[in-house]
Amino acid sequence: FHNDIASAVGFSIAAIFVEMLLVRVALTAIKQFEKLKRYLRFFSLLTCFILLLLSFNTLAAAYQRETFHAEIPFAMFNPILSGLILSIINPFHLPFWMGWIVVLKSNKLLNDESTSYNYFVIAIGMGTAAAFIVYGIAGHYVVELLNRQQVLLNWAVGIILLITAFVLFYKNFVKTLH
Repeated sequence: FHNDIASAVGFSIAAIFVEMLLVRVALTAIKQFEKLKRYLRFFSLLTCFILLLLSFNTLAAAYQRETFHAEIPFAMFNPILSGLILSIINPFHLPFWMGWIVVLKSNKLLNDESTSYNYFVIAIGMGTAAAFIVYGIAGHYVVELLNRQQVLLNWAVGIILLITAFVLFYKNFVKTLH
């Protein structure tokens, strides 16, 4: 492993770059989805299904008191390459940012101007950098805490995903029937 400041900075810069790039992709994707409003209910239903599946899997792991075990096969790579790979294969970037973009646009906190998009992407990069700094400083303690509380963490994440799925289903399907 590369356990020095330069490696951490290289890893972080690569991961932040990918994060900012994927936010820009999410902004473009949302704009395209807005043209496909008739498919919005389908995508909402698909999102509900995915959230329910994730919540049930997480709750099942919590119920069986399973702990998370994973080896990162490319941890010995150059830290910049590791940061790029880890960030690119993260399946939650696009759904996460697309969800936030929809919320921000629906509350008129983000508009379709290029300058707004640029500020948004830059702010995300700065926020991610700040989070990496905090994680870098407190990471050892956070990892120890999470390792000791994995089952509790599974319960919390599973319940949050389940509630999110039900709220999304209610807002998009039940509420529209009334």
